[in-house]
Amino acid sequence: MKLFRRSTSFPWPPVWQLDAGATLWRVLFSGDGRILGEARNLEEKQSWFFCAREEDGAVLWNDLRPGDPWWIGIEDVADGRFYLHGFRKPDMPQHLGIFAHDLDSGKELWRNEELSFLFAFDGSVYAAQERFNGMFVLRLSNEDGSVVEELGQQNEQVTAMRAMLNERAFAGYRYPEPFDERHPEFETLRDRVHAEAPPDQVTGTLDVWQENGVLAMAWHEALPAARGRVHQRFSVIDTASGTPLYRDTIVDNAQAPGVDSFFVKDHLLYYVKNYRFLTAHDLSGVTA
Repeated sequence: MKLFRRSTSFPWPPVWQLDAGATLWRVLFSGDGRILGEARNLEEKQSWFFCAREEDGAVLWNDLRPGDPWWIGIEDVADGRFYLHGFRKPDMPQHLGIFAHDLDSGKELWRNEELSFLFAFDGSVYAAQERFNGMFVLRLSNEDGSVVEELGQQNEQVTAMRAMLNERAFAGYRYPEPFDERHPEFETLRDRVHAEAPPDQVTGTLDVWQENGVLAMAWHEALPAARGRVHQRFSVIDTASGTPLYRDTIVDNAQAPGVDSFFVKDHLLYYVKNYRFLTAHDLSGVTA
């Protein structure tokens, strides 16, 4: 795993870029300035986990490979801990098993291979147990995984906590929107956007996001010599002048258009380049 800063002639280069060493399968933000990542080598069927610092991309620990090398994944990160899951059966989507780890070190704290993770909330872990008459909800201690309370099959408290967690999950995040006639600023931004991404070169949806005089956009561009193949382009301009601040190709020679081009969290804009390089731009330092 490598952390580096890319040299570029554009005035707004990435502040850091982290090479996951394989396909970056998933990232979760801890809420206290850390990023939990899941990397997968698709050919060798190997997976591992890492933790990096949000502000500068510094790797805090890497190459954690607990349990099964492939049939494992991230559930959640909360209260200085993160939770992994196994699967009920290989090639089946149902999760089974809870593996709790310390976010500071990656060290395993406890595990329960009989329960399925639901969510973590205010110092507790909520889990489901399959019984003869259906799924039964339990509240566990996040310290050692012991059962603190049996909540039964239907519980209004659990439903309310889920709703609250959904609200928390999107706090501080901003996402691009499709740019077409239905966009609220289509007429105002049309000339700027089309100058950077000519409509005859755009395949599918063009996504845009703007804030504080910065306009970021991402789109797919068909490759004439390779039927069905596309490049996914990324560009940032100064909204007032149209001056290019940064241009990049998020994915080279993709088999099909992808989704989730980029997002903004707090003052950093993120995207994953070529499926493995987590790339961050600092919005607080953007200058034309």
